[in-house]
Amino acid sequence: MNKPPRINSSIQTLENVITVLKAGTWEWNLQTGIVTVNRFWYDMLGYEDAEPEMTMQTWQDMIHPDDLEAVMSAVKMHLDGNSNVYEVEFRLKHHNGEWVWIKSSGRIMEYDSNHDPLYFCGVHIDITEKKTVQAELRAANELFRFLFSNSSDAIVLLKGAEIMDCNPRALTFFDCSYRNHIVGKSLPDLSPAEQPDGSESLVRFETSLQKAETGNPQWFAWQCQTVNEEAVDCEVCLKKLTSNPEGYIVALLQEVSAE
Repeated sequence: MNKPPRINSSIQTLENVITVLKAGTWEWNLQTGIVTVNRFWYDMLGYEDAEPEMTMQTWQDMIHPDDLEAVMSAVKMHLDGNSNVYEVEFRLKHHNGEWVWIKSSGRIMEYDSNHDPLYFCGVHIDITEKKTVQAELRAANELFRFLFSNSSDAIVLLKGAEIMDCNPRALTFFDCSYRNHIVGKSLPDLSPAEQPDGSESLVRFETSLQKAETGNPQWFAWQCQTVNEEAVDCEVCLKKLTSNPEGYIVALLQEVSAE
C-alpha cells in the first residue's frame, strides 16, 4: 500500500534534516531490548554500520560511568510517565577509546492496548565541540579570577563605564575598606574633575573606553584619587574581555611612584 504524497513528503523532509544534522537516530524495542540505530549513530562513535549489534545493555556499557546514573534516571522518569520528553547530556565511548559528548532526546512513540510502552525513539547529537568550548571558557575564567584576586596591581571590571567588581589590591589603591566604595561608580567618579594636563576626566575616559570597547586596548597616564581625595598617579590599561559575551572591560591600574 503506497503512502499518501503528503506523508512521503514529511518523511523525506525528516530524512533531510537528519542528514544535515548528522543526527544519530535510535529506536528501542521495549519488548525485545533490541536498539535499532542509523549510520550516523555509528559514525559519531567511529563504528562501521551494525557493529556492534545494539541492545540496551550494549548502550549502557558505552556510557561513561560518571554519567550512567543520571542517564538511567532520565530514562526511567520518562518510561514511568513523569516527563513529557526524555532529554539528557552524557558521554559515550568512541571506538578509539575517547569520550564523545552526546545530547540525547526522545519519547515513547507507541503503546499497546494496555497503554504499556512499546517503542522508545529519539536522536543523538554530537555536542563534543560545544562542551570543549565550555570547558575552555571555564578554565579561562578560573585563570582570570585567580589572576584578578592575586594581582599586585589594582584591577576593576567595567560594564560600560560602571565598575562591576574590583580586586583586593584596588581597595588598597583607593585607600578604602569595602567594595561598595568602588563598585557602582566609574573611574572618573574616583578621579579629580580634571587631569594634570587640563583635560576633563570624564571626556577623556569616555574616549578611551569607546576605543577599548571596539577591541583596541588603551594605555594612558591617569590621575585617580583615594576616598580621602588624595591624588594617585598611575598608568591605566583598558582591555575588552573577548571570552566574555557580556562585553566587560578590564581596567588595570599601575601606580606610578613619584620621583
